[in-house]
Amino acid sequence: MDDKAQAGLQHIPSGSALTLHSAKSGIFARGRRDSANAASNPHYRRAVSDYNAGQFTEAAAGFLLAAEQGHAESQYILSTMYDAGKGLPQDSTQAEHWERRAAEQGHAYAQANLSFRYYNAGDFAEAFLWCQRAADGKLAWAQYNLGLMYRKGEGVARSDAEAAHWYRLAALQEFSEAQQRLGDLYSLGEGVSRSYSQAAAWYRKAADHGNAEAQFQLGHLYQTGLGVEHDYTEYRHWTRQAALSGHEEALREMKSREYRDP
Repeated sequence: MDDKAQAGLQHIPSGSALTLHSAKSGIFARGRRDSANAASNPHYRRAVSDYNAGQFTEAAAGFLLAAEQGHAESQYILSTMYDAGKGLPQDSTQAEHWERRAAEQGHAYAQANLSFRYYNAGDFAEAFLWCQRAADGKLAWAQYNLGLMYRKGEGVARSDAEAAHWYRLAALQEFSEAQQRLGDLYSLGEGVSRSYSQAAAWYRKAADHGNAEAQFQLGHLYQTGLGVEHDYTEYRHWTRQAALSGHEEALREMKSREYRDP
């Protein structure tokens, strides 16, 4: 339950394909203002087709045309292509420019990535501002990151209660890191009333999603009988699962108990 283990904000992971109609495809999600007409822009439609065909230079050109017309989704995708140097030269200045254009139109993913950019630059106040906007747009990554910033007092006054609030919102969207962090808060009684049964419930949700820290902590609850019935078999199972995921403490614990376990 050490915050140092996951010290920085999470960045939105990369995707490999785009679709015209899904609410989310990989990292590409529409901003709220753009959702009704995202597919109506002809440059955008052609660019998506080119992107999915692996024709990234042509796709970048199409997204640029749509972006210049104020199309927020294209602005956001173009920013990610500049960041990655995909279909055009890598250019962080252009990436930030188009990311900001999309963010200012309310595109939650662009807001989250802009927040991440400020965070890495050490400007926690601006990082918090943009993260708050993305979190208000119900983006789970941003809700989780906002919880981290409240937990550590970065860009905002430290508040475990606010951290718990934002972790919970992300956790309810099945964001496993948030579920694990919320379990930590219940186990410690920080920001919420201490409840080992609640800790166990949230750890189990995260553990079922493969979160190694949650698996390890759930195993310890079974070992001690806190929040769950004492069960050595369950303790061993979850500790082993965490070890298989590379969790260092779990690996050491399994090694130390090898002579006892069949």
